[in-house]
Amino acid sequence: MASSSDVEIVDNDSLIDPSEYLADVSTQLVSGVLGLMGFTTALLVGLLAGNPAIAILGRALLAMLLCALVGRLLGSVGEVCVREYVTKYKSDRPQPNKPKELVELDLKQEAHESVMNSMKKAA
Repeated sequence: MASSSDVEIVDNDSLIDPSEYLADVSTQLVSGVLGLMGFTTALLVGLLAGNPAIAILGRALLAMLLCALVGRLLGSVGEVCVREYVTKYKSDRPQPNKPKELVELDLKQEAHESVMNSMKKAA
């Protein structure tokens, strides 16, 4: 059984605001996925139509560029939505205060640990 000294306590103030990191990936991800889907679709349609290779690749690259730009726009809109939602969610649900009994228990545990440490040093 692990002792409580094995558990690392993370200070809440040191954590990054979730509204900063939850939405950062979406713009790049949506842009990349839509760009690749546009490229693949244009490539397959060009092959099925029997167009020359240079025309297929040119149109596929153009479709990739346009779809990536649309994806960037959609990803930015999604990012703003996620940031607003997370900020509103956190403001509507503040972190509760610890009950009085738990605070007293923490103080007693700290006092106990300090006595134990002083006894270990004396031994």
